[in-house]
Amino acid sequence: MEKVLYDIYIAEGEINANYLIFSSDSTRKQELLNSVLKKHKITEAVLDTSLAWYSGNLEKYFKIHENLTKRYAEALEKLRKQAGIPEQGTLHSDDLVLPVEKERFFLSSSELQRNAYTFKADTTLFRYGGAYKLQLDVWGLSASHPPVVTLCVQCKDTIFVKRDTLSRNGLFISSVNVLPGKQAHKLYGSIYFPEIYSGMNVFIQNFTLSHSSRSLPAAQPSK
Repeated sequence: MEKVLYDIYIAEGEINANYLIFSSDSTRKQELLNSVLKKHKITEAVLDTSLAWYSGNLEKYFKIHENLTKRYAEALEKLRKQAGIPEQGTLHSDDLVLPVEKERFFLSSSELQRNAYTFKADTTLFRYGGAYKLQLDVWGLSASHPPVVTLCVQCKDTIFVKRDTLSRNGLFISSVNVLPGKQAHKLYGSIYFPEIYSGMNVFIQNFTLSHSSRSLPAAQPSK
């Protein structure tokens, strides 16, 4: 089952990344998914029956999900090396990495409440000034419906906000500068998807929140 789901998610990632093409050509989309079923010598009915069984045996399903997450992480790391992108993007030795709930995860249509994934730094900050940075690796985005990433730093009397469009697969970096006299208390944000559609699977890894004593340039585009 793990091998089947891995190939299906790869196919769905291709569909998501080329949403305009596949949304107007349902035959092409079905052919791509059918090629996965043919490869594993099963029918769509057999797949549906298997998924129904796993829905009643969640422990086994979660184990498969964990294995799939590791496989996608390895595949994404391989692509990173082929593209010559340094590990962990632009983190510096003096950056303070802040704890987060998850460093790698799937975002699917069934898991996104109100079209958004919310996050926060799981620590109390109390730091003055500097820059707070979010960076991640992403795969499976739809080019026609890019999500919006909002990063917020809450101080006593001010909230510093930065919004960016997550427009392409690969490394994404966003940062928000805080004035030197302002003491941060909370760091949080969201990834908002303007459209949720069936079969959507977005994989994120190396999700990192960090603080630097240095202010960063205002423009921090995704690369």
